[in-house]
Amino acid sequence: MYRLVNRSFGRGRLGGLRYGANLLGQAAGRGLYLAAGFAAFVMIGHAAGPEVLGRYGLALAVLAVALIAADFGTTLTFGARLGAVGPEMRATEFGRMLSARLILGLGSGTVLLCLLPLLPGAIRPSLAFAGLLMPLTAARFLDALFQVCERPSWSVWPSLANAATLIGGTALALWLQLPEPALSLVAVAAGITYGVVGLSLAGRLVAARPASLSDGLATIRAAAGVGISNALGSLNGRISLMMLAAFAGAVELGQFTAGFRVFELGAAVAITLCAPLVPVFGRAVGTPAGRSAGGLEALRTHVRIALTVIVGAACACAVAACALAEPLVRLAFGSDFGGAVPVVRVATVMSVLLIAATILFAGLVPLGRTAFAVRGSAAACATNLIACTLLIPRDPLIGAAGAALLAEAAMLLVLVHAFWREAGPPLELATVPLLAGPGLATAFAWAAFPAPLAPVTVPAVAILSAAAAAWLCLRRVPAQTVPLTVSEASS
Repeated sequence: MYRLVNRSFGRGRLGGLRYGANLLGQAAGRGLYLAAGFAAFVMIGHAAGPEVLGRYGLALAVLAVALIAADFGTTLTFGARLGAVGPEMRATEFGRMLSARLILGLGSGTVLLCLLPLLPGAIRPSLAFAGLLMPLTAARFLDALFQVCERPSWSVWPSLANAATLIGGTALALWLQLPEPALSLVAVAAGITYGVVGLSLAGRLVAARPASLSDGLATIRAAAGVGISNALGSLNGRISLMMLAAFAGAVELGQFTAGFRVFELGAAVAITLCAPLVPVFGRAVGTPAGRSAGGLEALRTHVRIALTVIVGAACACAVAACALAEPLVRLAFGSDFGGAVPVVRVATVMSVLLIAATILFAGLVPLGRTAFAVRGSAAACATNLIACTLLIPRDPLIGAAGAALLAEAAMLLVLVHAFWREAGPPLELATVPLLAGPGLATAFAWAAFPAPLAPVTVPAVAILSAAAAAWLCLRRVPAQTVPLTVSEASS
């Protein structure tokens, strides 16, 4: 993937937007963020059991929907604009973003406060805290700014502050045996810490002056297609959990929350891998005024390589996770969470579909073609809701997970159709073996080797096959993938 946008334009000269360095910086920050969240889940699952973990997961699910509403697609469009404009316009774009996020944060926070009476009492204090400080709680849009300002490693510092607050606070609350609401309060406080540190660092790069109200509203309108789609997509990802909370007991909810955490990790991995691609895709396509057939060809090439390399590796990891699901769940959450094993296996498949969909969506954002996503997300939500109604009464855990999987597949089909219509087929027939090969090789290792050797052989085959497929794919990258000058590339 590094060669995709770090290709030499002329011997020894760098082109592109340094995806490798940007991905490394953002992945380090996102890795800390994910590790902290997972560690908190593990600590609560071991110390408090499935019921408390279920309510904790419900609090985070409600908060995640509120955060998506407070974002409303502006993070993606902000990244695309930063990749397309010159350095002199960064402060202007940042000011517009700040104004838009203040408006959205105040609005979504108010709605969350109004919904508190409908939620369990144990999670109301934390969600009230988040609602009152929603602009800070939702300030998680700064990776693109760090990237274009050549400070991708700065993404680590907000995540480090979040991790220290979340892990330290959760451990302290469990050690002191504080009331249950303290656990979700710590999670919200960690998110606010992330926002404060991130905004402080951003202020060192560009002037942090919010733009006018009209500019903020214009920014929101420009992101409306992405925003509505993301809001529906976030709701879609949590309908199963909410329906399970309504129709099943707290123990089932805790089992599902533990297993579905794998999908949450997959979603975060998708964002980590694809967020640096948005400015790259935006630079490949160019501004609407200067867009040409060559720009669409460059975009199609980038998307095809990203799909082949990233989704191929994701398939191998998903098969490995399915093979090792039982010992991993037992190790992470303990023997009380055996019901989470089948949920983990379904969630890994969902993660692969989500990663593919996110890459396609990142490719469509620079084209300005986002209205389709609203219809697709609405269809996915409807699919999820209907499937939950039919399947959860039969088998609560498998039914909820299966409904979520069907909804994710529906959304991916919509994105494939949209990208094909706008830019051509997202895959070449010749690259399909490279995409499917790592997953098939890992599945063969799972079936062929004795079960006691699976913890070693399956991950090893997954890593080696994914690396081999990536190397073979990147050998096919043309020497001039993105024809940028050195000064353009460094912006």
